[in-house]
Amino acid sequence: MVIAIKEMINSAINQNKICDLLTDYSSRRCYIKENLASLAHSPNQLAFSGVTNTLYFSFDSGQGEYLPASFNIDTRRLTVLKGIKDAFAMASDSANEIYFGGSHGIYKYSPISRSLKRLGVSNLDIWWIQVKSKIYFIKFPSLKLYYYENRKIKSVSLLRNSTINQFVIDSDDNIFFINSTGLFGVQNGSSNIVFMKKDPRYYGIALDNAGHVYLCCEDGVYVVGKMLQKVKKFLNIHGIMGMTFDKDNNLIYSDSHDIFRLKPVSKYDSIYDNAMN
Repeated sequence: MVIAIKEMINSAINQNKICDLLTDYSSRRCYIKENLASLAHSPNQLAFSGVTNTLYFSFDSGQGEYLPASFNIDTRRLTVLKGIKDAFAMASDSANEIYFGGSHGIYKYSPISRSLKRLGVSNLDIWWIQVKSKIYFIKFPSLKLYYYENRKIKSVSLLRNSTINQFVIDSDDNIFFINSTGLFGVQNGSSNIVFMKKDPRYYGIALDNAGHVYLCCEDGVYVVGKMLQKVKKFLNIHGIMGMTFDKDNNLIYSDSHDIFRLKPVSKYDSIYDNAMN
């Protein structure tokens, strides 16, 4: 059995596939690296709508503005979206609708009806956004966390004194955020901000479909375990700028010019379970 797994992994490596190499052959896992799209300027924040099997991302136009684009996995069609100004930040909600944020506020886009709506807020410059029961976002340049509800903007009081570059709220409503100091966590129901890890340098944070927390760092990708203090590296990929997950929970990530998807060689492989073993 061990020999067979070793031969499979060696074969995958020879075919330009990426493997996360763990402690022994029985626990190694292999992932195909699929190039979804290439752009002249950096693709940045990513979001996915499973209902249309479409990836959404922002990219630098080269003229001082970030443009929103979509890439349909089934048709392989890449489209620059119209009607949205300066779409730097983006996120999807549980209904697979897409939210865009930037220097012109927040837009909501429905992939099914292809309808676009600008939310009734002004004087906002959005740096980062996540949607759960409310629309949470980071304002620029203060890098403070707020939420939008019933046409009102309110500060997240617990974190009013924290500088936040990016954040996520996981499936248990724990808050994780990163800044130049490191990684922090706030457990649901607690008022304590826990400093979790200083190194390596954190560039991005994302949730998979099960609500697990992933971090892209200067030396690879890490995952946060259910025990908040457990942060484990599982993949050696450098230069990642943004991450999201497709409808099958495969990792999609971008670097300075390309967007890739990692698909496991075995359909039984789970990125999270492999990382936590």
